Amino acid sequence: MIVPLLIPVYSFITELEVEVNGEKMDFANVQPYIDEQTGSTMVPAREIAERLGAEVEWDRSLEQVTLHNQHLTAKLTIGQKYASVNGQEVKLDAPAVIKNDRTMVPLRAVSESLGADVDWVQERNLVLVTSSDKVQRSTWIWDSKMIENDRDSILQFAVNQRLTSIYLRYETYTNQEAYRMFIRSANDLGIRVEALAGASDWIYENKQIYIQQFIGAVTQYNTSVDALERFQGYHFDIEPYTLGIWKTQQSWVLERWMDTIRLIEKEVRSADRSMTIAFDIPFWIDSIVVPGTNYSFSAWLLEKADSVVIMAYRNTALGSNGIIAMAKSIILEAVTLKKQAIVAVDTLPSKEGDFTTFYTLDPAHMESQLQLVKENLTPYPSYSGIAIHDYVRWSELLQNNR
Repeated sequence: MIVPLLIPVYSFITELEVEVNGEKMDFANVQPYIDEQTGSTMVPAREIAERLGAEVEWDRSLEQVTLHNQHLTAKLTIGQKYASVNGQEVKLDAPAVIKNDRTMVPLRAVSESLGADVDWVQERNLVLVTSSDKVQRSTWIWDSKMIENDRDSILQFAVNQRLTSIYLRYETYTNQEAYRMFIRSANDLGIRVEALAGASDWIYENKQIYIQQFIGAVTQYNTSVDALERFQGYHFDIEPYTLGIWKTQQSWVLERWMDTIRLIEKEVRSADRSMTIAFDIPFWIDSIVVPGTNYSFSAWLLEKADSVVIMAYRNTALGSNGIIAMAKSIILEAVTLKKQAIVAVDTLPSKEGDFTTFYTLDPAHMESQLQLVKENLTPYPSYSGIAIHDYVRWSELLQNNR
């Protein structure tokens, strides 16, 4: 069932605004309104659907509107409380209606049928719609043994938190059947799973055998299982700036880091070109340049990756020291390079200070800050979502605040 977007009663007498990917919608002929019986937000079907990249068809004889993109086809019939989404019947809280010769449909029904997210910002009487390419929501699972005994609870958590991706550490000592069952179940839920690994000392030549072994092991696993049980990408967390040598020989470390990235790219592309490559990177890396050049190191990393996760570890969205400010310069680089970037926050205790983590804060506060991040960054083509580090601490945070 698609849950209606319920608006407080006082909003009936004030103007209702709708933003799609951070841009205000201008409804020329018919304004959005609230269905007083159900509290559902009703909007013109064509304007919303086309802004979300879908095509719209109207069948006058059937009084039916069809919305479709490359993944979904939704059919809504005037007066009916059921829609057909990819052939499956879905109950609506309010039916589509004709108003001033325009087809008006429940906003959440249309948006979610097309894979978009819908959020209500009460203090601004604002409905935020975010398209499917910008609603990635991910987390890290570092202890892969957890999937052997806690698969169902992890997946239920993923559903509850609307996750679209999981970065799962791959270890050969973890039961391979557990990986098969977990990834298949995640796929059934529409959740992508990436093979996670990395260590700061992987930049050293004598440690790079671990990179080759990791990529080889994932490749062997993927070729031995069904398509729906395979990892869909590699996710690397390599942080050589945490090594003591970074302070005294930064250029040397950067050169070794570049050699490591080149090795990863070579090994992955030669093993399976369908596998994507993602790197976790600190927000400040754009201030570091490639040795001997004026080119930012973050741009160099973006060139080598399919996407990056910007570790913008702050616990407020706005301000000069907020998440948005920390991430924005790399988001802009990614726009130029036509690459994707995810913005990450942390829930672990930090020696750097409480301002870098949501560890001691209410989960509702974290969600409110992430909503601000989404609203402010969705207009940029490179922005593709949020990641929360990591599963264990995040789930503890939610449990401790029940």
